Amino acid sequence: MATPDTVNPAAHPGLAWTVDRMRRHIEDRFAAASLERLPFPHLIISDFFPADVYDAVLRFNLFNRNVGREWISKADMAQIKSPTPYDHRKQINFHTGDAFEAEPHERAFWSTMRDVFLDGDWFPRLALAAYPDYFLLRFGEAAQSDGFWSRLNKELFLQRHDVDYFIGPHTDIPVRIFTCIFSFADRRGFESYGTQLLRPHDPDVRCWGRSHYLPEGFDVVKVADYAPNNCLLFFKTRQSFHSVKTIGPDVPNRRYGMQFQLYEPKGGLFKDLSHPDLMEGRPKKAEG
Repeated sequence: MATPDTVNPAAHPGLAWTVDRMRRHIEDRFAAASLERLPFPHLIISDFFPADVYDAVLRFNLFNRNVGREWISKADMAQIKSPTPYDHRKQINFHTGDAFEAEPHERAFWSTMRDVFLDGDWFPRLALAAYPDYFLLRFGEAAQSDGFWSRLNKELFLQRHDVDYFIGPHTDIPVRIFTCIFSFADRRGFESYGTQLLRPHDPDVRCWGRSHYLPEGFDVVKVADYAPNNCLLFFKTRQSFHSVKTIGPDVPNRRYGMQFQLYEPKGGLFKDLSHPDLMEGRPKKAEG
């Protein structure tokens, strides 16, 4: 029987990957990556997972037998009044313990994956090591205080996207710290469906977050390819505009992937003296 942190190698040769061994591989990939600061701070990391682990990611695709939950339901979308079809993105949330159907060895594999990213503060500290100045500028001495990481919220989920899903230019909500998007493509040829890194036509345009915009006001500077075993990590800024173009029916596996997200708690980490408190601001109607 598989233990909680590994897959039984006798039953599934090549999958004896413990949390520690997977983390060492990922640390090596981070060490080989370079931070790019424009159009906003980000890293793109290829071959993010070990080859046999990535093979298991594809073979143990939980969406083969699970529908997943809507990112935002149609009923809630009516209140948001946004053109983004949030309900077209389906998720299996590991951070909230979503139930899913899976064989025991598949369940053991995804339990290992969950522990790699959510157990402790190992992954946020990798991001800190990649760009320490971001944390010092945003959090100051608080980033060096005891208990800092325990005050932040982590999310990890699998995702797939129905045909006609898209998301317009946006910078993410104010409490977001960084986002990591894993592309679980099973073949090349669909790179353009990755995350688009954008620059507004008007160089003075910025956004604290909460609104999505029309693509006509932005140029695509770069695409983090939707390609096998590719990873994009980017840091939240007022200019971190990004988007995904409309998913067509030919995209295999419905743009299968995974996301890790790090947040400040609801309302923000600090007692903000500004008025209005931007961390508490109410979402405004999306433009366009």
